[in-house]
Amino acid sequence: MSDREHTEAVPDGGVQRAVVTDGTGTAWAEDREIPDPGPGEALVRVTAIGICGSDVGLVEGEGPPWTDFPVVLGHEVAGEVVELGEGVDDLEVGQRVALHGFVYCGTCGACRDGRYYQCDDLKEIGFTVDGGYRKYAAWPAYTLTPLPDDVSDVEATQIDSAGCTLHAMNRVETSFTDTAAVLGPGALGLYGVQLLRAQGVTDVVLTGTRDEPLEAGRKLGATRTVNICEEDPVEAIRAHTDGRGVDICVEAAGAGDVLETCVQSAAKQGKIVLTGVFGERKAIDPDQIVAKELTVVGGVTASHAVDEVIELFRRGDLTVDGVVTHEFPLEEFEEAFKTIRERRDGIVKAVLRP
Repeated sequence: MSDREHTEAVPDGGVQRAVVTDGTGTAWAEDREIPDPGPGEALVRVTAIGICGSDVGLVEGEGPPWTDFPVVLGHEVAGEVVELGEGVDDLEVGQRVALHGFVYCGTCGACRDGRYYQCDDLKEIGFTVDGGYRKYAAWPAYTLTPLPDDVSDVEATQIDSAGCTLHAMNRVETSFTDTAAVLGPGALGLYGVQLLRAQGVTDVVLTGTRDEPLEAGRKLGATRTVNICEEDPVEAIRAHTDGRGVDICVEAAGAGDVLETCVQSAAKQGKIVLTGVFGERKAIDPDQIVAKELTVVGGVTASHAVDEVIELFRRGDLTVDGVVTHEFPLEEFEEAFKTIRERRDGIVKAVLRP
């Protein structure tokens, strides 16, 4: 069902409330002018914003090295184009769009190689460029992907999360005969379960610390779930695979001993896909990587995966059911953050509505 609404007039000379952080442990709402779109930009009316774990981290001063405080939070954005800047001819007013928020030069070696997310002059919406925790925002038109009517606003906010996992997984090959483990039942992990199933991998173990998201993972296709507070994950995974280990291990937690769990749980010549951000050094046993001839890859961003994720949502191979568990009005962002930090009410992922 479409979330399309009638395009509303943008208030002339208006102001809006935007949620800002300086990375010192607080976020607040302040008045900001509604921007005019510059050349190559589109003005977007934000209709929904996913709260990424990195948003909560930014409030505490955690973020990529290019973060520029103070900044308006929010990069998991669905919206509607309400005005076009000069030279924009690939978008239309009234078109629903999803944000993929990398602003890049297009001329450095990484950009020429298609790795725009590793641009030498990288800027990122919600980190160095003001993001979507507001009602109106003007961004480069190339950061906006048109949405079909049968992809909802809430689904559109999840394109980035699902795309991050897919981009990383696309760096290794999978087979329908593989066994897999997904470590971490947050949004990245729950999309990982679904993406593995979509690729034909039917035997998937999901590990985590909370029963509610683990149960969501079971409903989304996990064959076996392991609460690591009650079972040793390595022993459980190896027992599930008759001692062999898994062919693919998707790390989606970014915390604890999950890296060592990956190395110990992987089968000989297994593949380890890292998607989490740890923010600190972690120790692993390199002898396991050498002896078992493991392939270890990392993945960052939803690069080159946005269109594929949109199609997966359209086909029903991806769902937000059990992943997006809460919605809040934008003005209740503090309550939303508190619910996430305290892991209240079985929350997995929350969406804000301006």
